[in-house]
Amino acid sequence: MKILSFANQKGGVGKSTLTAHVAYAAQELGLRVLLVDMDNQGSLSLTFPGEEGKEMLMASTLYSTERTDAEPDHLSDKLSIIRADMGLLAIDKAENKVIRLPGTALSRFHDRFDLCLIDTPPLLGIRLMASLAASDFVVTPVSVGLYELAGVANLLQTIHVIRTQGFNRRLRHIGILPMKINMRSKQGLAALNDLRQQPTYGDLIMPETLSEREPVRQAVAERRPVWTKISGEGHVKAAGEWRAACNAILKRVNHAGVREPA
Repeated sequence: MKILSFANQKGGVGKSTLTAHVAYAAQELGLRVLLVDMDNQGSLSLTFPGEEGKEMLMASTLYSTERTDAEPDHLSDKLSIIRADMGLLAIDKAENKVIRLPGTALSRFHDRFDLCLIDTPPLLGIRLMASLAASDFVVTPVSVGLYELAGVANLLQTIHVIRTQGFNRRLRHIGILPMKINMRSKQGLAALNDLRQQPTYGDLIMPETLSEREPVRQAVAERRPVWTKISGEGHVKAAGEWRAACNAILKRVNHAGVREPA
């Protein structure tokens, strides 16, 4: 099982939407997917509803040192989810020694899933660091703006700390994905071009771009991939963009391989 985190220390950039769509795309390829919702807002959990009242493994339990036989919420033969819960709020007050626990907890699912996708919280803290410590890869969705780019700079520093402080030397950043771009705005397009030219980010920017489009919001509301129920030219463009981005991410994960810790 390969583990991929979606991370940005700025909220509202589309992490949960991207996580869900990569899950949709992976399932279509026949991959067995485990979702982990580390954000107590629970957007990813809302996207994949399950049976209420069912006993299941919750995200905060991944930080416990006590052994549990609780299972994720199995939604289908190809998809399961470890849901967010309010216990996550207490995790950021914990000591750094819990950072490695989720990676250890997820290891028992290594042979049962092909891909694990972690939706991380939009803030620097124990949960974000633990998600990165558990992951083989991380991708950063980002909208283009002064505040959003400041968040990316902080995230790159966090990734550096995770690698160099012995938490996870195998972690690989596979790219920054521009999202929510207004393709009709000259200012927005110029900002995106400037971003690609910056020495700090240029080589990390993925060539794929996700525009701000109404069909995406509608697909999210209906809990389905945007490339289904296509209607109209704008929807065709949105479907093409999202399929290309998700496939590019899966290709990078598949071809990059997973290195053993140094």
